Amino acid sequence: MGTSTTEAADPAAKAHDIEQNLKTAVRASGLSLLDEPTRDEQGCVVGYLLQPLSQNGPDPVDATVKSLHDDGWGDERRTQVKGMRRVTLTKAGWTLRVRDYSAQQAKRGFVALLATKASCKPS
Repeated sequence: MGTSTTEAADPAAKAHDIEQNLKTAVRASGLSLLDEPTRDEQGCVVGYLLQPLSQNGPDPVDATVKSLHDDGWGDERRTQVKGMRRVTLTKAGWTLRVRDYSAQQAKRGFVALLATKASCKPS
């Protein structure tokens, strides 16, 4: 598999940069952090577990995705699986999965963001 144009243009996209993108999106979204961000030692994974601040108002997942688009994330794909809304975005060799469980009260209505770097090998 070759290097994407985005990755070639920005080969230095590090976990810290990705984490800053996610923090910006979370602040803009109406979501609150449920736990400390997930990071691995190799800089291959950045994740957040979030909860909507309010049931009223704009859709926090759409606000998150809009903010991420503003930060250069693209190639959006949306799917719906058993009541879970999933949005996948890519940027500079990273794939971000936004999983929205907010409609599932059994899951306590959370939203998960998980970004993984394509060049990393699973351990």
